[in-house]
Amino acid sequence: MSKRDFQKITWCQAVEDDFRNILEQAIREDVESIGDLTSLALIPERAKGCASVISRSEGILAGMPTVPVILEVLCPEVTWKPWVADGVRIGRGAKIGTLRGPARGLMQVERLILNFLARLSGIASTTDLYVQAIAGSGAAVYDTRKTTPGWRLLEKYAVQCGGAKNHRSGLYDAILIKDNHLALAAGRAGLGALEYNPAEAVRQVRAFLTQQDELGPRPPVQCRDCSPSIRKMRSALIAAVAEATGSTMLSSIIAKTPGYIIEQARKQHGEVPREPAMNFPAKEVIVEVEVDTFQQFESVLSADPDIIMLDNMSVDLMRQAVLLRNERKPWIELEASGGITLNTIQRVAETGVERISVGALTHSFQMFDLGLDWEDPDKL
Repeated sequence: MSKRDFQKITWCQAVEDDFRNILEQAIREDVESIGDLTSLALIPERAKGCASVISRSEGILAGMPTVPVILEVLCPEVTWKPWVADGVRIGRGAKIGTLRGPARGLMQVERLILNFLARLSGIASTTDLYVQAIAGSGAAVYDTRKTTPGWRLLEKYAVQCGGAKNHRSGLYDAILIKDNHLALAAGRAGLGALEYNPAEAVRQVRAFLTQQDELGPRPPVQCRDCSPSIRKMRSALIAAVAEATGSTMLSSIIAKTPGYIIEQARKQHGEVPREPAMNFPAKEVIVEVEVDTFQQFESVLSADPDIIMLDNMSVDLMRQAVLLRNERKPWIELEASGGITLNTIQRVAETGVERISVGALTHSFQMFDLGLDWEDPDKL
């Protein structure tokens, strides 16, 4: 079987940058530039406090790296001591971490911290249920692109915490030929809808990728009226002005660009996030194709895609597909997809497919229940 897989989303600079963007809006909708009016009215300015985040659910924790960022942005005077780490299974009553500092600040960051931890831990815990349901089967659970806009990397990170694997992060980092691609390609060729052969589509994709490598590094997707050379010149100009003026605003703009993030990751020998398509050979791009009939499946085997997605197939058809794959092309991996639930995933895994993609991990999860309880600092 193929050992190639999609990019694993760990907590890295790209994930943190996405979180900071979301956090900026979350702060604005909660406190604007005014703050917590109730705390300002009731809590003395010099009052100090100590409180712990307590679990009221059982499951897998995710989102702990968000807490220091929230405090840094909103209330640096509050300190945070984590007691557990992401990916750990916790029970009801577990103490996740403790906050100390100005009481007004504690009240201001409470809901932000709980909201982010509850959402990400909810995804991780839901993911864990699916992973445990097929433990020992040899199949792996994968997420999908059915994520909340703006939250994709964060939600995929939470899926990793829950023990599943990440499918492609976006349209830019893998080939996935779906029925709509076939329909549109058929229309362009003057054929009837869905008459475009999946096997021919795979071969055409392979030829396209080979051509991309022969042409050399591919330019990034361009904004309208903005050529790569102009964009590069603008970036250099911004960097020069930032260095000359010491502008923190311009420096922060540069720090959010993919090129800067990748450069810093390489310097620190860390994992390089969101590697642009121009920086890796096209031949390394995973090619996957979706089929929804056994006839399509049998036909596409001859084209040697890396992965064949069995979309909304019955368990019996999946089992037949696995047997035929094992006989003819054992190196091709099979992915089951479409309406898979906790009640059906075990039967799907028993067919022998290697991958099972589940949209519910990120669109039908249950929020984790967390609370903030005041503590006596002298007893901690």
